Amino acid sequence: MQKGQQNKTITLPSGRIIPAIGLGMWYLGEDAGAYFKETALIRRALEIGYRVFDTAEMYGNGGAEEVLGEAVADCRKEVFLTSKVSPEFATYEKIIEACDKSLERLQTTYLDMYLLHWSVSRNTRPEEVLEAFVDLKNAGKIRAFGVSHFDLSDLKEWLSFKEAAETEMNQAYFNLVHRQMEKELLPYCRKKKIPLIAYAPMDVYPSAYENGVLQRIAEKNDATPRQIVLAWLLAKDNVGVLVKSPDEESLNAFFQSQFIYLSREETDALNAAFPLN
Repeated sequence: MQKGQQNKTITLPSGRIIPAIGLGMWYLGEDAGAYFKETALIRRALEIGYRVFDTAEMYGNGGAEEVLGEAVADCRKEVFLTSKVSPEFATYEKIIEACDKSLERLQTTYLDMYLLHWSVSRNTRPEEVLEAFVDLKNAGKIRAFGVSHFDLSDLKEWLSFKEAAETEMNQAYFNLVHRQMEKELLPYCRKKKIPLIAYAPMDVYPSAYENGVLQRIAEKNDATPRQIVLAWLLAKDNVGVLVKSPDEESLNAFFQSQFIYLSREETDALNAAFPLN
C-alpha cells in the first residue's frame, strides 16, 4: 500500500476544502445500552484522523445526533458536522424547528452542512424549503446546505430556483457495483461544481469481493478488497465517501484507503470487471 502525505479532499462551491472521507452515523443511537461504546468509537475515529461526521435527525430518532454531539463536544471546531432534515418536516416552520432540535442534540450552535434528506413530495414547495435553508444560513445556524438522495431530475428541479444556487452537496448511492451515477448525475454535479458524496460505498453484493480482478489488485496493493472499492471512488474528482465502521480495525482500514493510488491499468481493469450498465 502506498501512502501519500496528505489526506484526500473535496472542494465545496464556497471554496471550503474538507476531507473526502467521512464517518456515517446511520444505525447509531438506536440502543441506549451502546451509548458509551458508540461515543468511544467516534472518539477513536477522531484519533485516527476522521474529521467529517454525517448524521440525521431520523437516525435512532435523534439518538445518533446525541451520541455524536457528546463524542465531539470537546473538539467541535475541528470537525465538519452534517445533519439532515426529513422530508416530512419540509415546511418552513418545521425545518427551523427541526434544525434547532438537531443543534441541541449535537451540543453545538451551528451545522457545517444541512441537507434535505430526500427530494420533496408533490405537496411540498421547494421554494419554502430553500427559504428556510437560506434563513438558517443567514442566522449562522448552518454554514452550508445541500441535498441527499436526489437523482438527476430531482436536482435539476431543485436548482431551477435561484435560492438553490448556494447548494453545496448531493449525497447519492454510488459504488463500484452500482455505477449508474456515472452516466448523468456525476457529470451534472461536476458541471455545477457540487461534490457528490457516496453513501454505502461498500454496499456491493458479497460475491463481488470474491472477484478475481478485485482480489488481485488488492493483493498487489497490500490492501483488502473493501479498501480497493473505496480507493476506486476516492480517485474520482470531487467525490467523497461516507463509511460506517463497527470497530477500530475497520475504522483505520477504511481511513487508510485514501492513500491507495490505483494505476490507470488497475482502474481500467476494475471498470471492465464491474461494467457500467
